Amino acid sequence: MNEYSNRTDNLFKGFQRKRLGQSFMPRQASLMLCLALGFGAVLPKAHAENVAAAHQFSGNATLQQQSKVAKGVVTDSHGEPLIGVSVTEKGTNNAYVTNVNGEFELRLSSANAQIVVSYVGFLPQTLKATTNMRIVLKEDSKALGEVVVVGYGAQKKANLTGAVTSVDVNKSLTSRPIADIGRGLQGVVPGMNVRVPTGEVGSDPLIKIRGQIGSIEGNNAPLILLDNVEIPSIQVVNPNDVESISVLKDAASASIYGAKAAFGVVLITTKNGAKSNRLEVNYSNNFSFQDPARKLEMGGIDALQYTLDAQINRGAPLPAGGFWRISAESLQRMREWQEKYGGSVSWDDPVKYGRDWEVIGGQKFGYRIYDGVKAMVRSWAPSMTHNLSVNGKSGNTSYNIGLGYFSQDGMSRTAKHDDFRRYNASLSLQSELNKWVTVRMNSIYSDRNKRYPGVGTTASDPWLYLYRWSPQFPIGVTSDGNAIRELLTNWEQPIPITVKTNILILTLA
Repeated sequence: MNEYSNRTDNLFKGFQRKRLGQSFMPRQASLMLCLALGFGAVLPKAHAENVAAAHQFSGNATLQQQSKVAKGVVTDSHGEPLIGVSVTEKGTNNAYVTNVNGEFELRLSSANAQIVVSYVGFLPQTLKATTNMRIVLKEDSKALGEVVVVGYGAQKKANLTGAVTSVDVNKSLTSRPIADIGRGLQGVVPGMNVRVPTGEVGSDPLIKIRGQIGSIEGNNAPLILLDNVEIPSIQVVNPNDVESISVLKDAASASIYGAKAAFGVVLITTKNGAKSNRLEVNYSNNFSFQDPARKLEMGGIDALQYTLDAQINRGAPLPAGGFWRISAESLQRMREWQEKYGGSVSWDDPVKYGRDWEVIGGQKFGYRIYDGVKAMVRSWAPSMTHNLSVNGKSGNTSYNIGLGYFSQDGMSRTAKHDDFRRYNASLSLQSELNKWVTVRMNSIYSDRNKRYPGVGTTASDPWLYLYRWSPQFPIGVTSDGNAIRELLTNWEQPIPITVKTNILILTLA
């Protein structure tokens, strides 16, 4: 056939076509054919047979295409479309998200595929994929029925309008060996950043909820409330006394607690008495240890080689170095010392003149490399926790008594004192006088004692000198039975810094 056959060859390919009566059909006739298909005009017999074949092909292709596409609408129980619902082909990563009208269209890899429909706050569904689906998601009543402490009381999640996160206390605090609640909240609450500023024991964690920088001169820390009473530090609370924790993260919390709540609120509720008429006595303990999070490695002979090279490159006179001098000859002696004594001389063995160092031309040259990290940092430090609680109920009066002790040693090897101790006591009483009046009394006592090594007579902190001094400086060793005046001798003197904090909180409602 001519032009007409060429234009319709793709449409009728694979089908046996009957030749039309005329051997030539211009473009106008082809256009009329299309219009006739659209408006249902009567065609000649020859045309009708070809159109029937084309319609059959189009129908088969459409049916084949529809069997591989899932289309539909997702709504809630009230018929409102849900935006952002995840529609995933089961067993694959093939997924689609509903648009503003709740509609989706997902091309599937199999005609018999199933789709999984999921959305936050709703129960997921697994359905067989079709081309005209209307999916109604049901609310997760278990999640919406969870009670959350917020403001001056508690309410269900279903009634919340602000950004509130409820913490699973048993999972986050009770089952972990943590020093305080702040460290237990690390990585638990979305949007909350908890950072421990130093490795010093007893240091308060820094908590940020609404950004890292919120005020040029003011404080952007959240408001921390214990039974609706503000506390200066989250370390005051014994994790074992906590019943629930809620975090208010949006600005709506300021409408209840004022300007102090502009950067969020952490609400901590302590345990009350038993629910039934009985007496319960519980004791728990935990023994653990801590070690350095990563290995600390200081520069050795290679670092001293850099010092010598820098001195040569800038054209300065040799030898290089400060109190302890470095030359090409002394570096060679260091390498020889490592080969001869590196495996036999321990890091804390006494210093020997002639073997470890010499005075040449009135200048000191050291050949032994000292390990300041081993001299200053312990390989591990113990900690322990003891908790005793008594709770019960008698008639309309319930009570809870809690006692706690926490002890943690620091990582300083030579300091006289590097530790943290905390003693906690709590008492909670609740009595229902009648169905209109309930009297509550809570008492919290916390005694914190923190001791750490002071700077002593050095010009700066010994940790700075660990990085600042050359590895040629003797550290953690003696000479002829006498202590060498170096940074650790200041820590060994009985001058620890002691910080004691006692807090007593009484509430009556």
